[in-house]
Amino acid sequence: MEPTASARAASTLPVRTHRGDTISVFEPNQSSLLVFVPAAFTPVCGHEVGELVELTGLASELGVRILVASCDTPATLRAWLADADGSAGFIGISDHWPHGALASHFAAFDERAGTAHRRSFAIDAAGSWVQVAASPAGVARAKGDHERGIRLAASGWNAEH
Repeated sequence: MEPTASARAASTLPVRTHRGDTISVFEPNQSSLLVFVPAAFTPVCGHEVGELVELTGLASELGVRILVASCDTPATLRAWLADADGSAGFIGISDHWPHGALASHFAAFDERAGTAHRRSFAIDAAGSWVQVAASPAGVARAKGDHERGIRLAASGWNAEH
């Protein structure tokens, strides 16, 4: 598991949130867990979001943002995440337009389906990232992988190597 240090290319790629604002996935000195989901309002994605809600306390304690990205519109994400997590413990990222640009940057876009593959990435404060989880369509990632991703993002790569 080698980190990828090509954050510069994505730092200029603005993304819309479920709140309606625009942010960068690569904020200076900000660690994140980036979780791509294929679609809002689906059973497996809903299950995974429920598990991410359970991890928001740990993420907050360690200073790690949880970003949940899909190719859905910001309005769809807003409705879905309000239903799943009224406390807004994480940020929904709309990769709707340009369609799949963020997922493509992470080699996580399914061109055939027009959705993101089920992949998760730990991003450290320096902007390097590493994939921490992946699963095929219809199969949830393990909550433990996301917990490990949060800890890895917070501590950087030295904790793993």
